[in-house]
Amino acid sequence: MARADLVRRLVAAYGRGNDGEFRRVVSEIVDDERRAGHNAVASALDRELNEGRGPGLGAPTSLRPIPKARDDRPLLRVGKARYDEADLVLDADVRRLLVEVAREHRRRSTLLDYGVRPRSRLLFVGPPGTGKSATAEALAAELSVPVAHASLTAITSSFLGDTSRNLDAVVQFARAAPCLLLVDEVDVLGQDRGRADDHGELRRVAATLLQVLEDDPGESVVVATSNHPGSLDSALWRRFDDVVIFTEPDLKQRAELLDLRLRVMDAYPPATPWARRLDGASAADVELVAREAVRRALVDDRRTVSSADVEHALERFRQRRRALGQPGDVPVGEGPSSSE
Repeated sequence: MARADLVRRLVAAYGRGNDGEFRRVVSEIVDDERRAGHNAVASALDRELNEGRGPGLGAPTSLRPIPKARDDRPLLRVGKARYDEADLVLDADVRRLLVEVAREHRRRSTLLDYGVRPRSRLLFVGPPGTGKSATAEALAAELSVPVAHASLTAITSSFLGDTSRNLDAVVQFARAAPCLLLVDEVDVLGQDRGRADDHGELRRVAATLLQVLEDDPGESVVVATSNHPGSLDSALWRRFDDVVIFTEPDLKQRAELLDLRLRVMDAYPPATPWARRLDGASAADVELVAREAVRRALVDDRRTVSSADVEHALERFRQRRRALGQPGDVPVGEGPSSSE
């Protein structure tokens, strides 16, 4: 029979929604049962803990039920971080922030003893495709917590008062289960309350959001992203512990990102000449080109990316931008020579 202290820790971990601790305690119980010669019990517990976890799925992300809207749509999508710091090409200031925030949360108890909280409410602002959401996921990986991605389409409701209640349910989940709560395009919820087209419900939502950011999020970190920071309520800005600015990648960063994404192949052309052809492209655009070049090579049953593959990917990228009516087409010129 499991020791009383393990049972107590198991119940406490469940009550706090601490998934990592819950699994650690169950593993200790399994080990105890094996040492006691109760192999059938130990195997059954181990099977229940791990059954259904396919390769790469990792540990369960939450012991708590996901909050839902009135129409039964989930308000959150909870999962493991898809990126870590090594997957991204970041400005030195952004990379430094990831390290600093992670260190603060590891020393959380010490900081709180002195009346200081670790930075837990961050606003990432910048143009689309500059890596805001990916960086938030990398921070979650650094903190070893799941990502709880808020669905604004489910949170915002046509029913009076429902949007505020939905938002509150999302925050209560984050307080109970340590995670990184990611609210993409917070502009939708945090528009300036002085706008001419404002109405009562929007003011209530803004007030709820301000209260959410004012309160302690517990052990969770709240990251909001914005493509249009000028539309945010000025009071909203003051509630964040830090505001991080994301910009379009420069030539060096574009080359590093191309190299990083093409590195899965056995060989590929030097990245810098092609990065020069992507002047003005976002990080997401650069990744799109790299993935297209790799895809073309693999479909042809090759493990090397050629200059022709990258040229093809660039042309597909130009076509996509033209189809979307986007200005600022990447330069059209002769591709790098094979000697580059």
